[in-house]
Amino acid sequence: MSSQVFSGFLSFQIEKFVTEYVSLSKNVFVNKEGKLIHPAEYGTYRERIVSSLILPLLPKRLSVGTGFIITDTDKISTQCDLIIYDTQNTPVIENGEQRFFPVECVAGVIEVKSVLSKNDLKEALIKLSNIKALRNEITSTIRVYSETKDSHPLSPATCPYDQMATFLICESLSFDLEKECDSFFKDVYKGIDPPLFHNMILSIEQLCSLYIKENVPIYFPFFSIKELHKNCLVFPVGGGYKYEHIVLFLDCFYMLIGSITINYIEFTNYISSKRLKRTCVEK
Repeated sequence: MSSQVFSGFLSFQIEKFVTEYVSLSKNVFVNKEGKLIHPAEYGTYRERIVSSLILPLLPKRLSVGTGFIITDTDKISTQCDLIIYDTQNTPVIENGEQRFFPVECVAGVIEVKSVLSKNDLKEALIKLSNIKALRNEITSTIRVYSETKDSHPLSPATCPYDQMATFLICESLSFDLEKECDSFFKDVYKGIDPPLFHNMILSIEQLCSLYIKENVPIYFPFFSIKELHKNCLVFPVGGGYKYEHIVLFLDCFYMLIGSITINYIEFTNYISSKRLKRTCVEK
């Protein structure tokens, strides 16, 4: 009985999500000539829709915000549509309407898009890889949450749980990704290290893109850097549930996002040494 209740709840949430993301958003933000009006509000509206879908799947210690990711080495991301962060350990810094999240406590980032061309998708994935690279700037070695039980040093370059997760959700793709899947991703990630590859892509109207190992869909590009996983596209099965690819995406999202390592923030590292010298006077 309980599984039927949860399945019914999930199906309802998915149907609501698709209707709002694809249909209602266009009714509100697209005029009679088919031209987008108020693009900023349009993006914010869809970000709220995605937040409403994923929030029930997050552990209580995680939440969703929007803004920029910062490091104690003075690096800053481009603006992120949705940032999944640890609420118990994140000192969110606000400057007017802008919010800044220390990289140590960021579990994942989601880009929220409309209809994407091949070039649009490539640019969005490269943006996510650049954001992911900020994890390599972490200087703190103290974990406040870790899925792995061993005591290996933090290593986003070799341990997928130590790297933040990145996702892209769009309405649809304007090209046939299936026909050129491997060549497309090979081109996107040319010269980019595998730890910076995306985790999952969801095209609401078409497919879920992730990886595969021994015929099992998986949400990491690798477990061992010496053995990369192959790309995998999952489509709704004819005669089955039309949004089965969204169910898969949410299932994998749930298992993945709560597994990402969260590190303690050495907050003094975010304060300049010059300021410390001014305020700390030896007596």
